[in-house]
Amino acid sequence: MTLPLQRTPLAADIDTIFDRFWSDWNLPTPLEQSSSPSLDVYEKDGTYVADMAVPGYKPENIDVEVSGNVLTITGKYDYDTKADDVKYHRREIRRGSFERTIALPQEMEPGSVQAKTERGILHITARPLKAAPNTKVKVTGG
Repeated sequence: MTLPLQRTPLAADIDTIFDRFWSDWNLPTPLEQSSSPSLDVYEKDGTYVADMAVPGYKPENIDVEVSGNVLTITGKYDYDTKADDVKYHRREIRRGSFERTIALPQEMEPGSVQAKTERGILHITARPLKAAPNTKVKVTGG
């Protein structure tokens, strides 16, 4: 037997108070603070691949940067925070900005990094930097 889920008026009032607190101070809600896009990183055919869920993000609002072996992805979700004619009863869609920084197993070749979005997924590929072969040096002197 499943009981219907009913919220008491007190619980609804508490939710409203917390929602107003976050919006009055123009702060991200705890949900917005704690969530960031999901990320998968894997290696395929000698290339590193990172896939990140970014539904609703415009490509021009996403930045990808690789420095050595560090991958940094930042993004901003544009939305209207001044909607006076809207009264939310629940807000769970992630809005605002994010930044994810991860270390890859080795340095990446700077010119090999590519990024594109398709169906809400940011797809990044990068080839690892080839290690220079060992070189034997002849020692000279007198």
